[in-house]
Amino acid sequence: MQTPSNPFRPAACQRHPRPALKRVAQAMLAGVFAALLPALPLPAQAAPPRMVTDMAGVAVSIPQDNGPIADLWYAHNEITIMLGGGSRLAVSAESPADSPWLFHFFPALLSIRTGIRPDTASAEDLLARHIALVFVSSRAKAEELRRAGLPALSAEYATQDNLLRSLDMTAQALGTEQAARTAALYRQQMADALTLLHTRLASLPEQDRPRVLHIARLEPLQVDGSNTLVDAWITAAGGRNAATVSGNHRPVSAEQILAWNPDIVIVDAAAGAVPATSPLTALPALQAGRWWRNPRGIFAWDRYGCEDLLQLYWAAARLHPHRFADINIRTTALTFYQTFFHVSLTDEEMTRILSGDPPLSPLADNTREEKENKP
Repeated sequence: MQTPSNPFRPAACQRHPRPALKRVAQAMLAGVFAALLPALPLPAQAAPPRMVTDMAGVAVSIPQDNGPIADLWYAHNEITIMLGGGSRLAVSAESPADSPWLFHFFPALLSIRTGIRPDTASAEDLLARHIALVFVSSRAKAEELRRAGLPALSAEYATQDNLLRSLDMTAQALGTEQAARTAALYRQQMADALTLLHTRLASLPEQDRPRVLHIARLEPLQVDGSNTLVDAWITAAGGRNAATVSGNHRPVSAEQILAWNPDIVIVDAAAGAVPATSPLTALPALQAGRWWRNPRGIFAWDRYGCEDLLQLYWAAARLHPHRFADINIRTTALTFYQTFFHVSLTDEEMTRILSGDPPLSPLADNTREEKENKP
């Protein structure tokens, strides 16, 4: 006799599990896991790289991991430091022998790889050091390093306008708010300086603008001509470049300088003294005391660092003291170093910088390579 089925239970349910209840249970478990997910750590994801256009107009992908920096342009190292990237420096073209004030104020740099010639820097060595950002002074070197897989930026400039562009590029590459704020402040102060000089010198006749020769080296004899930042500050400060050559560190003879017969000679602080046997001893500017040694601080004021801002004030006040009698270069420089490098100079330190002298305290030098003819 057949057993009757239960009239209250569907026939299909008499022989199979209850799918409706199973679906409810699964939904409840899914809700529990969903509630727990926000509390569970998610896998770390690297920030996408930022694109930075360098001074050669090349867009370069820069990682955002704030990794080690190799600054292979001598003048640019102080810009990296000024913008807050000093703690990331791992390789530098600079050395205590060449820029003693840099290492005097920032002794932590003594522990990094220094004195690396930019033209012979090894891509393999930089890759082995996991360098995340490289600054160089030429498009060719930047391209060479990029082909090897390094994010390299060409930072070169020869005018104040391009100095500011390079500064902004560097701030963008560093990618911090501090770098952006500092670059903006420097840009404003540079604009103020150039406006002041232009306003006070606008009415100055051409014949009242002294012919200035800038000597980069005395042995061998080298000068700086047109198409250089040196030429830019000479012109902005109310002078005329006496050199009729183009470029940095151009070799010349003493006879050529005598023929140019500049009104004023400004000599790089590291150039040394005129040899007693040199024909330059007959130069009227030297005999008249118009042979001036340039100040030198964290980098040379007269070359390609950010202390170009100080050079403008110093040169204008020296060339035209009556038009800039209110400029106290000592006070201006003290404020500059405190504002942009957070360094408080003593009176003795300031005096030595203005005289182009190194700090009194000697520094250890871990330079592995020597360099010459740096811009």
